[in-house]
Amino acid sequence: MTRIEKIAALLNQLKCQPRLKLKHDNTPEAWSNMGIGLPVRGYIELNGPWPFREVEWLEINPIVMERVGRLVAPKQWSHLEQIASFLQLEGVEYKIIDGMVRIPFDALIN
Repeated sequence: MTRIEKIAALLNQLKCQPRLKLKHDNTPEAWSNMGIGLPVRGYIELNGPWPFREVEWLEINPIVMERVGRLVAPKQWSHLEQIASFLQLEGVEYKIIDGMVRIPFDALIN
């Protein structure tokens, strides 16, 4: 399994929201509620399929909210430590920016 496949599997299992920043855009794409898909080699799919070569970074929201009901506050979990431990174990460069995990995309595919 490649690094990108491993991180996609982990994030999909944890139900963390990812988003991408494309190299040619000034702002990142919207957060995805669908997880990470890898439809074909060299492409990542969040809110549309994107070639790896166009992606600057992947950002992960480690906080997962579960709606319980209308009158009950949502449950909240932080998977920050688990994600950071995984990335360190894999030797992947990352930063924590405003509580989000940001990974240069080249670190996932090289």
